[in-house]
Amino acid sequence: MQRILTVISVLIAAACGAVLGVLFTIAHRATVAFAGIDVPYGTILGIVSIGAFLVAMRLLWDTRWPALGAAVGVAGAVVVLTFAGVGGTVIVGDDAFGWTWLIASILTAAVVVAWPRRRTRTAPTEPSASEAAAPDGTIDEPEPRGRASAEESL
Repeated sequence: MQRILTVISVLIAAACGAVLGVLFTIAHRATVAFAGIDVPYGTILGIVSIGAFLVAMRLLWDTRWPALGAAVGVAGAVVVLTFAGVGGTVIVGDDAFGWTWLIASILTAAVVVAWPRRRTRTAPTEPSASEAAAPDGTIDEPEPRGRASAEESL
């Protein structure tokens, strides 16, 4: 049952990633003039959104598979929309905006999926009765085990 849920999660994540990839590939050329400079807020918003979505996929599941599915969906949508359409329409142009979007979106997806797993802290354990401190502050040594203790008992 766990595998079925993982496969369903991967497929849903891939579909969501493809939707984000299509949405931001269409919007990646959006700019706003700020202090005389055209700021590509479409590309910036797209990279931040895709990165946040993929980080959420990594944090929500114990496995990388949903994040990988989402990354494949994003990268697939971006790559497919990079090619010229039937009528010759190009969404991702051969300019700085297009190359930045193509490389940054796929690189963001790859980095998030390849990032090492987050470490979980283990709760400190209570000392056992044999390791507990004596009233005078000394620690009782545990009884020896193994071959040495068996030989001493003979």
